[in-house]
Amino acid sequence: MASEQSSSGPALQEMIPGIINSGLVQKPSSSTSSVPPSRNDWDLLFQPLFDELLNPPPSVDNQ
Repeated sequence: MASEQSSSGPALQEMIPGIINSGLVQKPSSSTSSVPPSRNDWDLLFQPLFDELLNPPPSVDNQ
């Protein structure tokens, strides 16, 4: 049992840097700061979705 655990440990450690360095995780740049979206930005983005959800167009056929 101990040999199985020690042999699986390095394999996992070898995988982790590949995942981090694969480009899937973006490293934040110190020269640019991100600004979170404002409430108005979220409203503009999602308002058409909620309008259609709460007031479906009359041409929708439920059959």
